Amino acid sequence: MHEEQLPELPTELGIYLDKPYGGLFGDNAQTKIIEEIVADHNRNYRPRYFEEMTGSSAPSVRKALNNLTSLGLLEKDISDNQHPVYRANLKSKKLIALTFLSLASIDDRDGTECMDFAVFDYYFKELKEKIQPTAVATYTMFEYQGKQWIETFATKQTMGESTPIAARTA
Repeated sequence: MHEEQLPELPTELGIYLDKPYGGLFGDNAQTKIIEEIVADHNRNYRPRYFEEMTGSSAPSVRKALNNLTSLGLLEKDISDNQHPVYRANLKSKKLIALTFLSLASIDDRDGTECMDFAVFDYYFKELKEKIQPTAVATYTMFEYQGKQWIETFATKQTMGESTPIAARTA
């Protein structure tokens, strides 16, 4: 059977091999676990998987998992006490920031714009409606017994709050 020839990795990129975040946080079990949950945050993990993946001892992995759970990056399901399941806490801002950081490492290494696109996507999906000010104006003309008057009212909405900015009756 024919084996595919893969291109050789340039020497200057060798520092990124087996070093999460390009070696920024070192090369310990906790950092490798963080890298794994950032790469696949929709998966359920068991401690045994992390032991095999990191090559670390069970106590080291347990310590890292406890720490990451207390920091809010992981959630622990203990429905089976002997075989707990861990999953990424998708509500964690730290997880989002670490995802951006992992993309920044790729961008620095490859000269791409992965993080820029991810930040742009995050803004439009999560932040735009919360922070972008919107304005609402009404114009109403009334007539009663041959008399006319106009009422205008404008509000500015920011971060879920409505603030009057103009009102007039003429």
